[in-house]
Amino acid sequence: MIREAFYDLGVHAYPEGGSTLSLMALKAKEYGYAGLCIVNHSDFFLDVKKVPEGVEVVQGVEVVARDANDLRRQVDRFRKKVRVLAVHGGDAAINRAACEEGRVDILMHPQDGKTGGINHVLARLAADKGVAIGFELLPIIYNKGGSRVRILSNYRSNLALAKKYGAPFVVVSGAMSIYDMRDVRTALSLCRLFGMGEKDAIRGLSFYPSEILRRSSPGYIMEGVQVIG
Repeated sequence: MIREAFYDLGVHAYPEGGSTLSLMALKAKEYGYAGLCIVNHSDFFLDVKKVPEGVEVVQGVEVVARDANDLRRQVDRFRKKVRVLAVHGGDAAINRAACEEGRVDILMHPQDGKTGGINHVLARLAADKGVAIGFELLPIIYNKGGSRVRILSNYRSNLALAKKYGAPFVVVSGAMSIYDMRDVRTALSLCRLFGMGEKDAIRGLSFYPSEILRRSSPGYIMEGVQVIG
């Protein structure tokens, strides 16, 4: 029996998505998650306030930047406001800037349509800076045919590079409404489609998300340093 605490660090709530924060939180609880993170794109930043009891809702954002300089400006703007700072990837310069920036938690969907968007250099940078590579389930669920095949191929490539260099990785739903969300066991099954075994899928849904949340918790300074009250 799986006993880990699972987190979905990649959902988009109203007004960007089609469901309210409260509905998505309740659905996450029903589906076996201990918590979820609202990562509305920066143009739709949502300030997380009152939420249902029984599930942790984490403040986050997914930064959409024009270029590397704009990315750094937005990281300056949002870092102290959120516990999870993700970057909307897909552009080579943005991908590299995100992997070089230690204040970034997750590089979401780095693939550019043709490749996975991650190479040996970026995987090594991500490992050094602790930037997690994101694997979003939404494209797997809704794409078909050749498009789906390319997505799965890109995910396999990114996973192999992340594991080779020891970069963290997270599995997120990418949900835009409650209808895009899936229970934990279904999420684990979807991960198998791109070669992620159960052990790694659990790390992507539990261990690495928990580490990201631990680093953003009150009192955390850096590894090996503890605040004593």
